[in-house]
Amino acid sequence: MGLSEAVSLNGRLLLGLLVNLSASICIVFVNKWIYVQYGFPNMTLTLLHFVMTALGLYICQRLNIFSPKTLKPTKILLLAVSFCGFVVFTNLSLQNNTIGTYQLAKAMTTPVIIVIQTVYYKKTFSTRIKLTLVRIIKSNNKH
Repeated sequence: MGLSEAVSLNGRLLLGLLVNLSASICIVFVNKWIYVQYGFPNMTLTLLHFVMTALGLYICQRLNIFSPKTLKPTKILLLAVSFCGFVVFTNLSLQNNTIGTYQLAKAMTTPVIIVIQTVYYKKTFSTRIKLTLVRIIKSNNKH
């Protein structure tokens, strides 16, 4: 791969990350605004999130951005239920807390999951992964 290809690839990656970050921030602010201004029901907003996600995935699949895999429902059921619960509870957090508190709780999700995996499942993590947590925890202690 030549230098121009690497720059182009890195530029596309950076653009994709910025679009993702911007969209995520906008979604949080719009959701909070909907909760505050209209008292929109949490489960209805969660359902809309899932519908839009399914639509986005369908469009990406049709554009050949990825190829879906077929898995047995029993293999992914626990993961799917956990994901749905995560979205419901983070939306409840946003509905009932400030955006700052919501972001704090969401940022602490990864360190908590790592602690749970370490304590209950005896999973070990590399030093690189542990060092990424230092920044998350240190940032959250400032608030």
